[in-house]
Amino acid sequence: MSKLLASILTRAVSDNYVERAEVVKSSVDLYWITVTPSHDVYWTRFRGMYPHFSRVAREYGAIGYSLTPGWLCPEFPSKEDLLNWLADTLSLTQGERKLLRLSVGV
Repeated sequence: MSKLLASILTRAVSDNYVERAEVVKSSVDLYWITVTPSHDVYWTRFRGMYPHFSRVAREYGAIGYSLTPGWLCPEFPSKEDLLNWLADTLSLTQGERKLLRLSVGV
């Protein structure tokens, strides 16, 4: 779990409290972010606030089905691609990007 990731996600969708956020690796080696307590609500709001998320996700190789309406967090073939997508979508500073990468272990 990364407190920094939770903080960044809380700031990104400020009307939705993020208690915990972590990068998850699925059984088929895809990476995505789980958010508690309200994963579905969080990602639905995120998609509404950042409509360019899917364009940026495609640039980083997001798996196509994870960009379809009704899906939640996009899935990526690497943790690095996932974090780069998030950083670009949220326009994080270089310092924030470096700290995020360190805190998540990339």
